[in-house]
Amino acid sequence: MKHCRHSPHILSFVLAIGISASAHGQPFQYQWRVSEIAAADADVVQLGTKRGKAIHTVRTDQMRLLYAAKTGIEEAAELDVILIIVDGDLPNAFAGKGQRSELVIGINFAMLEILGGDPHAAAALIGHEIAHLKLEHGESQKAKTATTGILGVIGGVVLSGLGVPGGQTISSLTFAAIQSGYSRDNEREADYLGTIWAVEAGFEADGGARLHEAMNRIPGASSTSFFSTHPSGPERVATLRALAARLSRLP
Repeated sequence: MKHCRHSPHILSFVLAIGISASAHGQPFQYQWRVSEIAAADADVVQLGTKRGKAIHTVRTDQMRLLYAAKTGIEEAAELDVILIIVDGDLPNAFAGKGQRSELVIGINFAMLEILGGDPHAAAALIGHEIAHLKLEHGESQKAKTATTGILGVIGGVVLSGLGVPGGQTISSLTFAAIQSGYSRDNEREADYLGTIWAVEAGFEADGGARLHEAMNRIPGASSTSFFSTHPSGPERVATLRALAARLSRLP
C-alpha cells in the first residue's frame, strides 16, 4: 500500500442503519465493523450514509491497531468478539450482545480521539470491555435492552471497490442488549482481568492508567456517558498504576 503524506488514499465506507439510543444514554445511529475498515487499501476511510452524507473519517492505521489489540486479547481471554465503531461526540465505549448472541464491543468517534495511536490504551479499553462480557457482568446487572427492528431490515455496509475485497455488502448488527450500570466490584474485576489479558497479549500494563488520565483531563469529563458507567478519578488511576507496577515486576 502506498502512503502519500499530502494526498492520502481515501476510501468511502457507506452505512445506512439506525439505532434509537444506547443504554448509556448517548444515542448513536451508525455502526461500522473495524475488521472491514482495517482491511481497506487506503490511508483514510470516509464513513457516511447511503445518501452521500459524510459522517466521519478515520485512519486505517488506527483501525488496524484496534483490530490487533482485539485479536491479541481475544486469544488471551478465549472469547471471540466483534469490534465496531459508532458515531458519538462524547467519549464512550460499551459491551453488548447482538440478537444472534454475537458478543460486541463498541467504541465511538470521541473515544477514538482519546485513544489516538496508543496501542496500550486501546488494549486496556478493549480488555476491560471483553472482561465485562467474559464475566457476564451484564447478566448480573440485568442489562438494559436496546432493540431496534429497523436494523435487520435496512442494515448493511456498502463498500466502494477501492481495495476492499469484493466490494461486498456486510450485514450490520441488530442489538438485543447493551450492557450498562456496572457495580464498582464489576469495574475492579474488569480492570484487573483486562489488564492481565493486555499484558499476556504483549501490551504495556499501564495502558489503562494512561487512558483514564487522558479521560480525566477532558473538561466536564465526569458528566460524559462513559463515566456514567465507568467511574474514574485519581483513586482509580492510582489503583491501575499499582496494578501495572505489580504486573511489570512479574518474571
